[in-house]
Amino acid sequence: MKIIPQYKNKILSLPGEVISEKLPTASKDELKVLLAVFMEHEFELSELATKLDMTENAVKRAMNSWEKTGVIVVEKEKTSKKSTKSKESAKQDSSKSTSRNDNKVVNVDRSTLPHYTSGEIAAVVEKRNGCSELLDSCQQILGKMFNAAETSIIVGLVDHLSLSNDYIMLLCSHACSMDKKSVRYVEKLALNFFDNNILTYSELEAELRSIEKRASVENYVRNLFGIGKRALIKKEKEYVSKWTDSYNFSNEMIELAYEITVAKTNEPKLSYANAILENWYAAGYKTTSDVKAAEEEWSKNKAKSIDSSFSTDDFYEAALMRSYQSN
Repeated sequence: MKIIPQYKNKILSLPGEVISEKLPTASKDELKVLLAVFMEHEFELSELATKLDMTENAVKRAMNSWEKTGVIVVEKEKTSKKSTKSKESAKQDSSKSTSRNDNKVVNVDRSTLPHYTSGEIAAVVEKRNGCSELLDSCQQILGKMFNAAETSIIVGLVDHLSLSNDYIMLLCSHACSMDKKSVRYVEKLALNFFDNNILTYSELEAELRSIEKRASVENYVRNLFGIGKRALIKKEKEYVSKWTDSYNFSNEMIELAYEITVAKTNEPKLSYANAILENWYAAGYKTTSDVKAAEEEWSKNKAKSIDSSFSTDDFYEAALMRSYQSN
């Protein structure tokens, strides 16, 4: 097959030899950043992250990955004119920052995983107590023998992010429970949690419980509302997260809101169910028993507590009960 490029106003020139070596293992984010930085050599990190719909740390990781291959060099910000540092000390600082890779300036932060050579991997395994056993355990959990790139990722989690062995094994176990037995997926999880300051085993354990609970409720909601196998959109995920994490509602509460929604609208509308649940939460109802008790009380007193201008056709039970409680 032959491809004929169609050039217009902008032409990108890329170092093909180096890129071709990394291309088989390059991630989507790395490819997006590579094209973006070759289109615009100077940019604000925050603006580029927004443009690519990525976090700033994700952009940094991608740039660092290409920098390690020698494709790009990331220059540090120029020293302010107000700086009192002498030219001589600046030269000394520059020589200290020179990397082992042809004088490249490498900007690595703790949320970026570097690439480890086989020699560097061996050094970390020898230096870090239990690292060898960790690699064996992770391979057993994920059910595969690691290649050099996968081993480098696990070593990076230990050496660069300073995550504990138990933390990393829990990540691997969670990946398996999600049916994603990929070291790359484990890396993605680890970096995401690191960016969100989830650094200890207990913090990770609590976060994973929350994630697994949301996943369980998402499946329940998908079946209840007849959504099928399609993934929930962002707004729908926000609903489920609020119902589980903020409101701590049970499936029974969600089901009751679903029944009222269908009765009032003749269709399973998540937005309508969300309005019902919001009202219940604001009124302090935690269980279906609370809701039914309040509904019964409202029914007994609606003539006294509800303004005659209100219509039950326009306001579902939860809103009316909330109004009743405020009177």
